[in-house]
Formats: sequence, structure tokens, C-alpha cells
Amino acid sequence: MSDTPALRPIEPHVRGEDPPDDAVLVLRGGPLTAAKLLEHALREQRRFSYRGLPMPSVSVDATVGGWTVDTILERRLWTRTSYAATTVARLRQAGYVLLPTFDVPHYDLLLPAASEAAASTLLSVFGPPERNPYRRRR
Repeated sequence: MSDTPALRPIEPHVRGEDPPDDAVLVLRGGPLTAAKLLEHALREQRRFSYRGLPMPSVSVDATVGGWTVDTILERRLWTRTSYAATTVARLRQAGYVLLPTFDVPHYDLLLPAASEAAASTLLSVFGPPERNPYRRRR
């Protein structure tokens, strides 16, 4: 018997939509470093599987379903000092897969591997970190 808990398949949590290329993706707030993205990808890989395999991913929010960048920053990333953004088209051109998971506007951005190199490459697809004007303390 294994000490490792079974991975939860993500498929029951996938919504039936595909974000348009011009949707803006807002990466989870800062600190925006390869080490932090890798930490998140490893955590998700230990929790979820996709198509039967461990799923290294990072959570992102997209400007879909009436959500704007300002709304995402104010209502979802309000504890974060900074954030970074890119478009869905740019991510797709770089070969990334976006899974529309859980509630709008959340997506899981799949990494090809849970490695610092993969996390660094992902960061390069996003623009520079920007200050979140809606930041407030808990």
C-alpha cells in the first residue's frame, strides 16, 4: 500500500469552454518568480491528474464571462502586491494548454514539467510584473 494519496482527476472540474485568443490572462499575483511558480506547479501535481497523469499547473484568471483585469485584481488578487499578464493567443503560440477549471474566471495553465526551467520559460511569456492598485491587507 502506498503512502502517497491518490491524485484527484481534474476532468470533473473542467468547464466546457475555450478562452478566446484575445482574452487577457492574469497570472496569479506576486512574487512572480520561477521558484514560486514551481512551488505552485509541484503542489498541483501532487493533488490533481489530467488524462491519468500528474498535472503540473499554475492557477490563472482570464478576462472572460464579464471579468475584466480590474475586477480580477480587485476581487480575486486583492491580497497580491503585483501581477503579470499576457494574452491567451501568446500562451497558445508558446505551446501552453489552458484548462477552464472550477468557477469562471479560473484556469489551470499546464506546464510541460514541474521544473524551474519550465517555470522560467512560462514567466517569459508574461509581461513584466505590475503593481496591483487594488491591493489591500487581509
